[in-house]
Amino acid sequence: MTALLNFRSTPLPTADYARGCYIYDTQGKSYLDGSGGAMTVSLGHAVPEVIEAIQAQSERLCFSYRTQFANTPALELAEELVSLAPVGISHAFFVNSGSEASELAIRSSIQYWREREQPDKTLILGRDISYHGMTMGALSLSGHTARRGDYANLLHPLAVGPSLSRVAEGPEATDVEADRRAWSQAIESIGAEKVAALIIEPIVGAAGGALTPPSGYMRMLREVCDVYGILFIADEVITGMGRTGRWFACDHDGVTPDVITVAKGLTSGYTPLGAVLYSDTLVEAMSKGSRSAPFGHTFSGNPLSAATALAVVRYLKSHDVLDNVSARGNQLREGLQQIQARHPGLMGNVRGRGLLLGFDLFDPVRGGTPTPSLNANTVFADTCQAEGLIIYPAGIAPANNAAIISPPLTIGDADIAVLLQRLDASLQRFSLLFSPT
Repeated sequence: MTALLNFRSTPLPTADYARGCYIYDTQGKSYLDGSGGAMTVSLGHAVPEVIEAIQAQSERLCFSYRTQFANTPALELAEELVSLAPVGISHAFFVNSGSEASELAIRSSIQYWREREQPDKTLILGRDISYHGMTMGALSLSGHTARRGDYANLLHPLAVGPSLSRVAEGPEATDVEADRRAWSQAIESIGAEKVAALIIEPIVGAAGGALTPPSGYMRMLREVCDVYGILFIADEVITGMGRTGRWFACDHDGVTPDVITVAKGLTSGYTPLGAVLYSDTLVEAMSKGSRSAPFGHTFSGNPLSAATALAVVRYLKSHDVLDNVSARGNQLREGLQQIQARHPGLMGNVRGRGLLLGFDLFDPVRGGTPTPSLNANTVFADTCQAEGLIIYPAGIAPANNAAIISPPLTIGDADIAVLLQRLDASLQRFSLLFSPT
């Protein structure tokens, strides 16, 4: 037993080094990083420009406290993010993770309504299939039963609206107008005078396996929020910074949320950092009211992490990475659909946008229905890892049978081919689990 806490029945391989889209363990085995870790690695591993930026900043200034000093990397990063964000987003505040970003979005929403002399608006409306982070407030907003269970009645009650369909397209896919009515009914049943904000993932990640709405869905939510006087929070921790082929997933519908949370791909996993982006609406209310800035954390906006994120963002821009996301995303989707056609009893419902794609695992014995195993997603992830492919297990019981494919945004066509080959082999190995013994 090692000192590092881990209750897995079999030990994990030990990562030794990484280059590009591959991670190598201490035994020399290569793994194609087909999920970017946890949908985090946007540039790939060991990118020289990022490493050079980290080294240069570490030699100059690693830490200064945000209430005592400004620092140049954080100032420049805020300008970059605001310039890339939808029109109307004007300010950024830095935190250390996606969970912290969700917490800050909660506090900022409640503060906004206090500034507007409506202190009863304190509830945050979310989905019953969703995930916004592991801290107490963020988890209170999350419809993720497996992760909520540890905290029982310590969490705030979850006020829920309709969740997205698991079906990628066709008559069973999400109906935008039906969901408009359902969201309206949910708000009216609670009372709009009590609701501070609505928070959603534009594409549902860990809880659903890249559940993706149809065109117009984000615009519909913006309109519902405007009708009822509610703030609109877009959790773009996974989808932001180019993952879907646009800088932010809300760009696909041309809408501006009141608050946007980002993390993960913002630093490509090189260092922890998250951000909350604010619209003019919130900033104006705060500046005319208490003039009280949101509370942060010890390492909020630290210069080392800010310099790292700045290097990542500038690389994404200068290397036209979003164009690659569109091209490789189409290649990956077509490949997944071809594999689905070869294994219709094992996988289906390929869905997603850009390089954030997912699918469901089926039980061939039961004729293409979801796998009955409570751990189908993790068993499949382990199967893929044995084949040298890292994927992300997703979904929550009783539908915890999904997988996410989200490789680095810089992946090339040859590595997409390797990913698909290893995924195909993994499905064949996975199918043996259902074979009679």
